[in-house]
Amino acid sequence: MAQMNMKESKMSKKAWIVIALLFLLTAISNVDKAIIGFASVPIMEELELTPEQWGIVGSVFFLLYSLSAVLGGALADKFGTRIVIACMVVIWSLVQFSTIFVSSFAFLLITRIILGMGEGPSYSLAVTAASQWLPKEKRGIGLSIVSIGSPLGVAISAPILMNLIGNYGWRSAFIATGVVGVIWMSVWLWVVKGKADSKEESSVVKDNSDPLTPEQESSKFSSFLLSKNFILIALCGFATYWAFTLGLNWLPNYMENVLQLSAETLQIVVALPWILITISLLTFSTISDRLFRKTKSVVKGRVFVLGPVLLAGAVCYFLGSMASSNWLAIVLLSLGLTFGVITIVLGPAILIELSPKKHQGKIQGWFMAFTSLGGIVGPYVTGYLVENSSSAAAGFHYSFQICAFILLIAGGLGWAAIRPKQVEKIEMEEYRYSPERINTKRS
Repeated sequence: MAQMNMKESKMSKKAWIVIALLFLLTAISNVDKAIIGFASVPIMEELELTPEQWGIVGSVFFLLYSLSAVLGGALADKFGTRIVIACMVVIWSLVQFSTIFVSSFAFLLITRIILGMGEGPSYSLAVTAASQWLPKEKRGIGLSIVSIGSPLGVAISAPILMNLIGNYGWRSAFIATGVVGVIWMSVWLWVVKGKADSKEESSVVKDNSDPLTPEQESSKFSSFLLSKNFILIALCGFATYWAFTLGLNWLPNYMENVLQLSAETLQIVVALPWILITISLLTFSTISDRLFRKTKSVVKGRVFVLGPVLLAGAVCYFLGSMASSNWLAIVLLSLGLTFGVITIVLGPAILIELSPKKHQGKIQGWFMAFTSLGGIVGPYVTGYLVENSSSAAAGFHYSFQICAFILLIAGGLGWAAIRPKQVEKIEMEEYRYSPERINTKRS
């Protein structure tokens, strides 16, 4: 039995290739989002946009994001992740190409809305697809590998894109990312043959529970969405996306216009938060995996990491808003963004452990739908404060403090109240009577 478990915990070569492709998927998706922040100053100058209008540009991205996340998850459960992901990449690549024709505020809004619709299911589908290839004991680090594509992609591409924007105009960056998306989609369709290709998926988690009627499945799904645990995990995700989009849409603008960093310094500094996020996600997911293996507990292994890290993000955002030194502000705000996005990894990892396996695509979609609401509200609130405060600097500082408060509430409630008691009881019973524990006890 122990040998079988060891075999099941190993990953095939193809599984690693799929994880690598999903890593690149999240990287491309996040770079597509980040370009708008890098190009904020030249776009605002060319289109003569106010800060409040720019806040709307950041917010409308998420108008259809939620709906498409839910729809994408449902389609993935029915047709498989392969084809849904491919269609999604086609949509956002076409939008990147079309952005080069933007000449008005209205046109820019349309491109952002459609891009949000195309990218809405991206992370939840990447997580769902990855979980099919990952052993249970490696989900934390496995999902982190997929997730760090987001910050690492931005960190690596930031100097390149800033250089393109500075030397060839902001439209050149959108063309470059559109080309990369088309190349990725071609490789994805060639490598991944679909759900039916399950013989090589040595680590696919199978659901051996008794089959339920459609009515029972529907009840099981809806009751999970209305559960305290899902609501609190979604709240943590809401706070994460508020912090995430604040950093994505406004932090480069803050560094350039308020901190008055030079173009050369800005090319380096804008990558700092994303480098720190990469290190952070790998570090905390590894810690979470080790705790989970040791305790066999979702609460001790996942929740007790999620809550404190979100609280650390709140503290850093608040202190960053009050720092008198430019470099201290950059470091603290970068750390606030870094710690604030931890739910991107641990939220889906917790949901995979707790949710009905037949509905995991839809549940991840609904999770992203709720969390993305933070992306709708956060950028607009920031733009409103920047435009209507006594100064742009004061507006930014108020927005950082509001973000800190939201992270504090979500992290505190999540840490204190996410308690899947029934699941914890089952886990402990399985651990107590597992062959490995019995054999160890006998020896």
